[in-house]
Parts: sequence; C-alpha cells; structure tokens
Amino acid sequence: MSTWERVTRARRCPVCGKPDWCLIRPDLSAAICPRTESKKFIEGSGYLHVLKETDWSRLESRPERKELPEHNEVLATLARKYYAACETEQQVDASERMGVGDRSLRRLGMGWFPSQGANTFPMFRHSRRVIGVRVRSTDGDKWAIKGSKQGLFIPTGLDDCKALFVCEGPTDTAAMLDMGFNAIGRPSCLGGKDLILELLASRRNRDVVIMADGDEPGTDGARRLAQSLFKVTTKLVICSPPAGYKDVRAWYRGGELRRDEVIAHVKDAQCRHGSASSPTTTSSAQTACSG
Repeated sequence: MSTWERVTRARRCPVCGKPDWCLIRPDLSAAICPRTESKKFIEGSGYLHVLKETDWSRLESRPERKELPEHNEVLATLARKYYAACETEQQVDASERMGVGDRSLRRLGMGWFPSQGANTFPMFRHSRRVIGVRVRSTDGDKWAIKGSKQGLFIPTGLDDCKALFVCEGPTDTAAMLDMGFNAIGRPSCLGGKDLILELLASRRNRDVVIMADGDEPGTDGARRLAQSLFKVTTKLVICSPPAGYKDVRAWYRGGELRRDEVIAHVKDAQCRHGSASSPTTTSSAQTACSG
C-alpha cells in the first residue's frame, strides 16, 4: 500500500476539506495540506499534520527525499497515444471549456483519454523527459496515470533565451502562451521546485516571473519557490492577478486580458514590492516581460 494517497471528492482532506492537491495516509493518521499551515513543512508538497499518534508518527516526521524521477517510456508512449487520439472536436471542446486556446493546449501536449472521456497532459522534467501524465475530466476532477510522478507542464517551442513565466498548472500556462509569453507550469502551488531549478540551471541569471494564484497558498508557494530560485537567477518578480481573479486563467477569461496589461501589472508588482530577492537587487519588469 502506498505511503501517501491523493485526496478525492469522495475522500477529502481531513484538514482543509478540499478534494484536490492534498495527500493523506491510508489510515488517516496524517495529512499533507498545502493550504493550512503547521510547524512542519514538506518541501514541494505542503504542511504535515499528524492527526493521530502511530508508530509511523513517532518515528518519521517527513517523507524521504528522493532523486528526480527518470524518463518513463511507458508513460511517454501513453502520452503520445492520447495526443494522437485528441481530434479537432475534443480540442475545440477543451478550449471552450477551459477558456484558453486549443493551439496552446496542444503545445502542452494535451491529449484525449477515450475510455475516461477526459483530457491528458504529460508532465516533464528538463529536456521534455516524461515522468507523469495528468488526467483532467470534463468536470474538472484531476488525477494521474498510475506510475506518474509530479512534473512540469512544458510547451513545445520554449525559448531558452527569453524570460520565463512560471505558472500553476497547464491551463494557467496555456493562458500565458495565448498572449505570446514564454511559460511553464508547476504541478501545484508548492510542487516542482527541484524540477524548475534543473530547468533553469542550464541558463543562469535568466529573468523569471512567478505568476502565483491569488490565494494564500499560491502566495506562500511563490515565495518559497523564489527563495530557491535565487540560486539560478538574480532577476525575479512575483506577481498575482488583480483582486477578484483566482488565477491567471480566470483573469484571462474574465477581463479579455491583453499582453500589455500583463506587462503593466508585472511592472507594478516590481515597483510595489521590489525584487523578490532583496531590496538592493534590481530587476527589470520590462526585460522580464520581453518575448
């Protein structure tokens, strides 16, 4: 039996009550929740909450740190199969349902899982090595193909010489791609840190804009990611959508968002908060938004 299991609508997080992102022990003795803080933070996952004392809770305070997962050719083959199965009808439906362009979704490798009636998105590490496949139902439920590891959503045509926007999930990433930005998606508000570090390590001092969700977990996750990215970049801005919008996709769908508005918003975030690294470090929002 797996040490940790992903929550579902039928088995929600015992800490925050939500049906997604959180992890629970099979015996409900503990949960890892990215939304509700505790004294123990599990890097890349969330806050550890011990709900009842067991032999495990007395001996173990955090999951063992593992090396980055290797390319999984079985999952890569499935991702290619689902990509080929996603015909025009499914592409148009997904675009309308998610509120982002079908071309951007396809750049992210979006496929169609016929037996589940759901869309799929491959999850990568650097060099587009497949380490997982996320499934997204037409109702918005999310899960992963068995054997998957949490990875990044990396589009084709990513320019290593341009500034990089780091978003949450594939649909926020697609919204940024629609507007012509260079963007990737992390698997959750706290996930993907080591994978992003690996991606950026090949080109240090690249301009980075972290596009956080407008809630507390999103802001907290962005700050934690920024602390790690100081190792590989000195030009970094954290930006959230304006009040009233949960995330980039909602902002894009609800306000007929244009590229120049995003650039202005990032500039404003830079002026209000300064560099994410320190008040003495400079960061050009105009440069960060170029390309």
